Amino acid sequence: MPAKLALALVIALAGSALAAEPYPDRPITLIVPYAAGGSSDVLARLLGERLSKSLGQPIVIDNRAGAGSRLGIEIAAKSAPDGHTLLLADMPHTIIPAIQKGVHYDPVRGFTPIGLIGTASMLFFVNPAVKAESARDFIALDKADPGKITIASGGIGSATHLTAELFQAKTGIKLVHVPFRGAGPAMNDLVAGHVQSGFTTLATASSVLDRVRALATAGETRLATRPNIPTFREGGIDLVVEHWWGVLAPAGLPPEIAARLTGDLKAILDSDEFATRLAPLGVTASRASPAQFRALIESDTARWADIVKSVGISVP
Repeated sequence: MPAKLALALVIALAGSALAAEPYPDRPITLIVPYAAGGSSDVLARLLGERLSKSLGQPIVIDNRAGAGSRLGIEIAAKSAPDGHTLLLADMPHTIIPAIQKGVHYDPVRGFTPIGLIGTASMLFFVNPAVKAESARDFIALDKADPGKITIASGGIGSATHLTAELFQAKTGIKLVHVPFRGAGPAMNDLVAGHVQSGFTTLATASSVLDRVRALATAGETRLATRPNIPTFREGGIDLVVEHWWGVLAPAGLPPEIAARLTGDLKAILDSDEFATRLAPLGVTASRASPAQFRALIESDTARWADIVKSVGISVP
């Protein structure tokens, strides 16, 4: 066999071997755009443990906090679309482009949706000293003496902040916004009585539930684990906001890898054991398809852009 032909054959065989390399062939990085310990981090570790078993490779949780989750999102968007870098995204993924300047990612076109992990209703809490037993009572209290009641958030442009703005837009009240560096510190000051009200998820509030009063949930239905908390709609207030978490990959991910990841994620979400682990966090496992997840990202992006524009919020 001529030397050139032999060399060409070797190169061709090597190329075929590389092309046939099974996925995944090395550890997978799951970027969490928040510090360790928050709800996104907890979900990522629950999911990573199970994905590692099904994929046969370690899942490395990479906490990349900064700029309200923008830093981690942009790192994920710029990563190679080979399935070895994934993003644990949540609702602020769709808020940041409307509220921050110089954002270097597109929440829809910049990613391949793998699957929605779950959703959790936003709950409305007050300090027990507030003389309101329902959302309607709270609204009446503010309207009787406007612009005096404070509402905490996890920071300007956070999911808790935008939910508070939507609440005010729906009810015509005007609260005094007090931003904190995270939902946890906001709840701590609510417990202490330094602020009077605030929105957050059950996961964030779970350790202080006996020291605050939940007036309503912004879910479609009452929480199965907290059936005593009515929905806003039961009180005649059309406010539905469900925080969500999902897995995204950089745009351009090969369809066969996307299908593998989606299938493995679905198997985890369908398991009773995983649902049991989510329940105490107030999170309901999702059955949404990647197309439905993409539609959710699109609709939330438009929704929050409208709210941000109407209120006039912006951060550097």
